[in-house]
Amino acid sequence: MSGTATSKPVAWECRFAVYCPPPRGERDDYHLVKEIAHYPDGSAKPHIRLIRNFTFPFWVTKRAFRNHQEKKEWELLERLNRFESTRASQNMAIAKALEMPGVRDPHILRRSPYLYGADLLSTSVIRKTYMERFPAVNTPYSVAAFDVETDAVHGTGEIIMATLSYRDRIITAICKSFLANQGVGEGVDIEQALRGKLDYYIGDVCSKRGVRWEVVLADSAADIVLACFRKAHEWKPDFVAIWNINFDMPKMIECLEHAGLDPKDVFSDPAVPGAWRHFRYKVGSSRKVTASGKVSPIPPHAQWHTVFCPSSFYFIDAMCVYWHLRSQKGKDPSYALDAILRKTFGERIRKLRFEAASHLAGISWHQFMQQHHPLEYVIYNVFDCVSMELLDEENKDLQLTLPGFAGWTDFCNFNSQPRRLVDRLHYFCLEEKDRVIGTTSDSMRTELDAHVVSPSGWIVTLPAHLVADNGLCLIEEAPTLRTSIRAHSADLDALSSYPTGEETFNISKETTSRELCRIEGVSEHTRRMQGINLSGGATNAVEVACGLFGLPSLDQWLDAFARTKGLKFVIPAYSLVTRRDTADVDCSNDDSEDDEDPGDDFEREDGAE
Repeated sequence: MSGTATSKPVAWECRFAVYCPPPRGERDDYHLVKEIAHYPDGSAKPHIRLIRNFTFPFWVTKRAFRNHQEKKEWELLERLNRFESTRASQNMAIAKALEMPGVRDPHILRRSPYLYGADLLSTSVIRKTYMERFPAVNTPYSVAAFDVETDAVHGTGEIIMATLSYRDRIITAICKSFLANQGVGEGVDIEQALRGKLDYYIGDVCSKRGVRWEVVLADSAADIVLACFRKAHEWKPDFVAIWNINFDMPKMIECLEHAGLDPKDVFSDPAVPGAWRHFRYKVGSSRKVTASGKVSPIPPHAQWHTVFCPSSFYFIDAMCVYWHLRSQKGKDPSYALDAILRKTFGERIRKLRFEAASHLAGISWHQFMQQHHPLEYVIYNVFDCVSMELLDEENKDLQLTLPGFAGWTDFCNFNSQPRRLVDRLHYFCLEEKDRVIGTTSDSMRTELDAHVVSPSGWIVTLPAHLVADNGLCLIEEAPTLRTSIRAHSADLDALSSYPTGEETFNISKETTSRELCRIEGVSEHTRRMQGINLSGGATNAVEVACGLFGLPSLDQWLDAFARTKGLKFVIPAYSLVTRRDTADVDCSNDDSEDDEDPGDDFEREDGAE
């Protein structure tokens, strides 16, 4: 007999927590916590816990130390008073602690320079509490895969089938009208026919996984969704992964609302009281705006969509997770599931293809398969989910990497590296330095910020047609023909220097007594460039001296030395500078024209912190 039936858990592991705000007329709030209960015999079982009126702390400066107008990065614990409140009553508690009665606007409250530690979410505090109490348990997350297929023949876009797969269990719900419209069902045992197709196309994969496949024939699109998520509530996976969730989720919401069903009652865990159930699908930003106002699109794979709903599973876009975990490695040609499968497994595992439709692609392929091979199309839908599971079992993105990188940060903020860093810094300051980190607001700039070098305009993209034609002359038969090969090249990724640069130089408000506003005779553009060069002083000493102190360049020194000594240097033909190269070169020290409007040369990506 399993230990789950005879003994109590020896440890609890928190997968995630979801905040349930109080409904109108209520003051109590709840947090749903997805737990894994660990038993003495080594077994584990998913569990749902509802915590009522969970309180967590914030800090306010003591009266005697309220002598500053600007926000500090952190403050000593001995100078702060600690308060606790529920998330629902936090604004009221902060206003009372700051002696600002009647103020309920969180934006106004967070502008106070005397408020500390109020940025950390209650869900993050809960996860951190579990980690501290049960540090020895850290098991992989369980992952279920979900996928819908929509009507491509009649152009309605309605859901015609959906599959949810979880380890050795699969459920596929199919709309009866889809099969009837394709002439399937008259005198045919549909389930038996489907199982024959499953064995034929992916029988080897299913047998290895010991798959138990349940087929449900549904009357409507809403019934398809209901059938799948009844099983999801029963199985309780940690993640329900969807590849490109921004296609599937709006379709599900639309069909449920059309049927008069509230998504919160479908996706919320049955254990959650009806009044505290909620559902919100937050679509990730599809564009970024630079400090100069330039708008550029964010591709679908780089967005971050979030579902806020108290359930035993967390909706996650597996495509977006794949990109965010590898964004530093460069962009892949495609983030379609088939492309990533082929990149990972080669031709061993990829999306199903059928000989009869091998000449088609895109929407035409889906139309043909739905119209002429509906049973095979069902198997295609099933394997989309199974292949997602196989992919995660191979790369461990959802099982290990995503939770490990997130730490105790709520998954809704995973795409924000600064947010994850600050969440870690909060407890580092609190536990290691006896300090509490400050609280951010919507107005972090001060009057003096206008006098220093602007934080915008540091990310530069040089168009290819502006690259100087100064390559080496290396072709023996054409000694003056320049190539694109250069003897010296360098790359500086200023964005990646944050926060490494600040950490290396120990830069903070606390360690800064004076900040340079301007240097007479030196443009802001030059100060920007030489400010970067100062990070490698020994290497960039000559350039710093020329830019900031007006020293002659090395070429000017060499020319002056030659004139003084009456020497003439013989320069090899391959390094001669042509007239075209020097037409726009000004060797004087006056760079005012170049730097008159540095904003034209620099762009900053929105969201840099």
